[in-house]
Amino acid sequence: MRLLGFPPKLRLAPLWPALAAVLTATALLWILLPGLLERSASVQLLDTLRILSPIVRAERQQQGADAQAWVRSIAADSGLRITLVRSDGVVFADSARTAEQVTVMENHARRPEIREALATGEGHSVRRSATTGQTYVYAARTLTDAGGHLVVLRLAQPLAQLEALRGSIATAMLFAALAAGVAILVTSLWIDRRLFGPLAGLISGAGDLASGRRRRVALPEEEELAALAAALNRLAETAEAQLGLVRDERDHLMTILASMSEGVLVVGGDGRARLVNPAFRRLFDLDGGDVAGHTVLELLRQPELARVVDDTLRRGEAQSGAIELQAPERRTLLLESAALAGGERGAVVVARDTTELTRVADMRRDFVANVSHELKTPLAAIRGYAETLRDGALDEPPTARRFTERILQHCRRLQALLDDLLTLSRLESVASAEREPVDLNAVVQRAVDLLSATARERQVTIEVHEEKVATLAGDADGIERLVLNLLDNALKYNQPGGEVALHLSQQDKNAVLAVSDTGIGIPPDSLPRIFERFYRVDKGRSRDEGGTGLGLAIVKHVVQAHGGHVDVESRMGQGTTFRVTLPL
Repeated sequence: MRLLGFPPKLRLAPLWPALAAVLTATALLWILLPGLLERSASVQLLDTLRILSPIVRAERQQQGADAQAWVRSIAADSGLRITLVRSDGVVFADSARTAEQVTVMENHARRPEIREALATGEGHSVRRSATTGQTYVYAARTLTDAGGHLVVLRLAQPLAQLEALRGSIATAMLFAALAAGVAILVTSLWIDRRLFGPLAGLISGAGDLASGRRRRVALPEEEELAALAAALNRLAETAEAQLGLVRDERDHLMTILASMSEGVLVVGGDGRARLVNPAFRRLFDLDGGDVAGHTVLELLRQPELARVVDDTLRRGEAQSGAIELQAPERRTLLLESAALAGGERGAVVVARDTTELTRVADMRRDFVANVSHELKTPLAAIRGYAETLRDGALDEPPTARRFTERILQHCRRLQALLDDLLTLSRLESVASAEREPVDLNAVVQRAVDLLSATARERQVTIEVHEEKVATLAGDADGIERLVLNLLDNALKYNQPGGEVALHLSQQDKNAVLAVSDTGIGIPPDSLPRIFERFYRVDKGRSRDEGGTGLGLAIVKHVVQAHGGHVDVESRMGQGTTFRVTLPL
């Protein structure tokens, strides 16, 4: 049980010594005072005995004196019990008994005080009388009667007042304990008001400081407690400032981690995750649940990531690895790890998405291979024709003319390939992002005029359906090349007697250009790849037609450079439609 917020033993601590002193003094009185009284009574009786002994001796020397009557008369007014005992222990006079009772009293030779008096001349004892049943203090002294016989004079005083004294001590002890209890209660209430109450408020305020429910504690009136409260407030202010710094550092770190494009995973020395940043969740498609306390394999079924973490923790050295993710989309991730610094055991793993870099590297490698292949074929042919001419074909005019035409054809092919490569390079260059007003209707008309002769040679009809379209801010040469490439493909892969339809319209804030043909069509499995560089659906026919495999790649880059998109629909044997949407 607590009294006003503090344990009673704490509140009563200053008063326990006083209570203990009262109880100790009472106990000592209870134990020692009876013994002191007994010894005092014995000494007093011995003194009385020394005074009374000459009187008794004189009385005994008178012949015929009645000893029983004499001792009763002497003891009547003194309150003492007087007994006369012969040396053999026979009692012949006792003031507490009648003459008849004296004759039947038992022998007192074995009484302690009698034995001591016969042995030393004086004796005393405190005991319960077998004759009267009361407790007495006994004192005995030897003397000689008129006949020269040794007689023991014994005085006895009842100790009834001793029992009364014990009762008085018990009563006093009870009242002292009650008084001490009242004093303790009153003093405790006073101390509580002056000390423990304000101290309890300080303790409660310190608890509120620790839990964050309060920022400062009130200053009590007592000077000492006010100093303690001020010290607590200074401590709280210092702790608040330090926590603020820690919080700012944490927020700064979390902001940095949240702004990183690389995924970050931090694990402890036990291999369990401590935190991940948002990029890590995006890369590995983690939900928003708490990751702390989970192992790597519990979070992700990625053995390579778990291996990197385990090796880093075991060796304490940086590790690396790579992961190929298939979902939610195909990604290539590069893993790099390092052990935590500062003596703390743990590791940090950085996951970098290298999908685009890998794709660019693959494209560069494929581009070099494709360009090499595209250059190798015409160069080999030119070299072969040149060597044939050198070896004697020049002397044969028809053969020399035919070989010369072939060389010129391959040179034109090389020139077209280089022109397309330069166009792609210009479109991919940042410097090519210059904008100028472009009249799409005029661009479409020029492209149709340029390819009209080719359409007549191939016996293909070009039909133009156009609306007046607002001026577009863009790359005039690039857009014209886009229209030429789409029309050129529609003519090349068409059939004699076929048709090409060109539609130009404006829909909302977009210009829509659609080029349709009635040609051979594109297989469905080739549609996703037709915009790749050097990809040809029909490789033999494309080369025969003088194609470089870069036309649609240029179309895609021009559209993307202007923020638009291109779609394609095709059916085998029925034709193909390319639809380009450009924002105005």
